[in-house]
Parts: sequence; C-alpha cells; structure tokens
Amino acid sequence: MDTKSENRSAGAAAERLLDNPGLTVERLPMLTVIFDRLAASCAEGLRPFSPAILSCFVNSITTDHVWDALDAYDGSVAAILYSPELDGRVLVGLDRRCLFSLMEVMLGGDAQEAPHTDDRNYSTLEVRVAQTVFEIAAEALNSAFGPVIATTFRLERVETRMDFTVMGRRNVLAVIAKILIQSMDIGGQMFVVIPQPALTPIRQQLSRDLSSDGSASDPRWQKLMHRGVQKAEIAAIGILDEKTVMLGEISQWRVGDILPVNASALSKVRLDCKNQPLFWCDLGQSRGHYTLKVSDRVDVDEMPLAQFLALAGATEAK
Repeated sequence: MDTKSENRSAGAAAERLLDNPGLTVERLPMLTVIFDRLAASCAEGLRPFSPAILSCFVNSITTDHVWDALDAYDGSVAAILYSPELDGRVLVGLDRRCLFSLMEVMLGGDAQEAPHTDDRNYSTLEVRVAQTVFEIAAEALNSAFGPVIATTFRLERVETRMDFTVMGRRNVLAVIAKILIQSMDIGGQMFVVIPQPALTPIRQQLSRDLSSDGSASDPRWQKLMHRGVQKAEIAAIGILDEKTVMLGEISQWRVGDILPVNASALSKVRLDCKNQPLFWCDLGQSRGHYTLKVSDRVDVDEMPLAQFLALAGATEAK
C-alpha cells in the first residue's frame, strides 16, 4: 500500500472515531433528567417577566449533525454559551414564533391576535429580551447539570444568523433538545444544541440510570424538600356535626335563627384537612380554650358522615 492510500485510510478511521454513531439518548438517560430540570428552571426564571402563567416542557430529545440542526432553525435568534468545565460550547436558541410570543405576553397582550411571524430583522428590544432568556437558560443549565458535574455556562454572544462555525465541523454529532414555551395558548420553541465533544468527558456520568441507582438523588435537594414540606402551612378544621338541608331552606335563614345539631359534649369531633377526613377527636377544655384530643383515625373506606352519626349516637340520618 502506497503512502497516499495509508493516509486516506488513517483519515477515514479518524473520521469514524470522531463521528461516533453511538451517541444516543437511550444510552445517556441523565440527559433526560438534565433537560427536564432545564425546562423547569426556565419556567421559574421567566415567571417574574410574564403577567400570565407560562409553562416550559421538553418536547423531544434527538441526535443529529450540528449543521443539519442549525439549518432547521434558520431565521432564529440564538446564543453561544461556553463552559470551561466541559471545554465546549452549547447553543441555545429561540425560533421566531417563540420570541414574538414572549414579546406579546411580556408586554401585556391578551393573545387575541396571533403574534407576528413575518420574515424581518429583529428589533433591538427583541434581541434584548432574547438575551434575557438566554441568561436565564445559562443559569438553568448550571443547575440542571448539577447532579452530573459542577458547571458554569457563560454567555459569549447573541447571534441572529445561523452561521456558527464556532460550533465545530459540520458532521459533528450533537444532542438537540426542543423545549416548548407556552402562555395563553401561544408560544414557540426553544432549542438547545450540545455537540458530542462537550459530552464526551462526562459520558460515564450521563449513562447512569436513576431508576436503578438509589444514590443518584441529590441529598441536599432532598433535605431542602423535606424541610419545605414540613414548614408548609395547612388549615385543619374540626367538624362537630354535618346536616343536609335544601337550598331553599338555607336561603330563608336569618340572623338569630337557631339550627339544631345531632351532637352533644360527648360527641366525637372529626378533624379534616383539605376536605380529607383525618382523625376523630374528643372535645375538651384547657385554660379557657376548647381542645381536641386525637382518639382514632378516620376510616376512609366508610362514608365520613355515616360514621360520624354512628359515633355521635344518632339512630337515623336525615
């Protein structure tokens, strides 16, 4: 074999190694976790800017060559984010419909008319709004990659033309996540393009399966969640008696009317929370205040009112 043939063979082998077809989302389950966290963080970060309810959710996660993915989003506005920890660049973009929908919502529109999608240059205000979204996305990516690696994504620049030679060779594989941003039945798509070279150093961490790895959860997050749940304020209501009456009878009630109840001082009090019966309690007094002493759990398989009437000593439910 001559020298030229050997060089061609070596070059072809290098191309096959660099364009590894093994980059699949199924083999990297942590990518799904990362993009789900990214969507949730973006929704939280955009909420202060939108007077209407805004939602973000992952539509799809696929793989494709970088430049093929960029060609599909021609006319969009995008940002280049750099991560020194991954030693790679990530592209985050908004299609025209998404950006115009965000402008409509953020400026107080009622979405009665479809947002403009005409092919024109972006205004300075629209580019600034897009940059704000990209800054939120950069912070969201820092948080989303937390379970895998501590990263710092820095916004390098915002582009309105999809000519991103900085993303590498045309045939480099990349993971493309499509995230839908919606508010008031209008919205569009945010897309995230992560080239394979940026994921290669953490490929092993990305291949973890959380369903079989109990240690993959974030202990700090679990502790914060546990504390947050314990500090949640809820209303507990004690019910001494319930009575079924006609709506017409209620409409005739006046101030001073006396309503008879089928209960006494010895009757059980049912403790409810969010319309869910929890406990039966004994009514008492202590230091001038009424008290409830928990005596038993409510049997949720029985009708709460029927059980109450039985414990209260009623012989017939009217």
